[in-house]
Amino acid sequence: MEQALFPMPVAIDSSVLIAWERAGGLPDFLSQVEGPFYVPCHAAAEFLIGTHPPVPSALRDRAKLLYDSYIKEMVDSFDEADAAQLAVLAAELRAKGQQMKFYDAAIAATALARGDQLLTLDGDFDRLSDKLQLLKF
Repeated sequence: MEQALFPMPVAIDSSVLIAWERAGGLPDFLSQVEGPFYVPCHAAAEFLIGTHPPVPSALRDRAKLLYDSYIKEMVDSFDEADAAQLAVLAAELRAKGQQMKFYDAAIAATALARGDQLLTLDGDFDRLSDKLQLLKF
């Protein structure tokens, strides 16, 4: 198999960000994935929910420190192509009688629109494995 000249970008799901925060350091599995990495803005938003009450203050502070120190610089915007893909994904799921949580659907749509891989620990994305390259640990 011919190897690509440039590695495929990897979108990081909020489930990975939460594991990073809980581990108190970079998860070991992240070193097994070749980047470049980015955090879809909806994954950042979902993670940032944990930096507000009613989450205990010690956890909020730890999550906010991680976000400000590492995650914030990796956050990428949601653009028109991502929005169009989100609409297509929602319609496809609805036609099958399915739905996804909003943040998960927006994160998946971002990776789909860009043709990128998605690093996740969340099984909710499994139903998209026929159209989205998932990296799971």
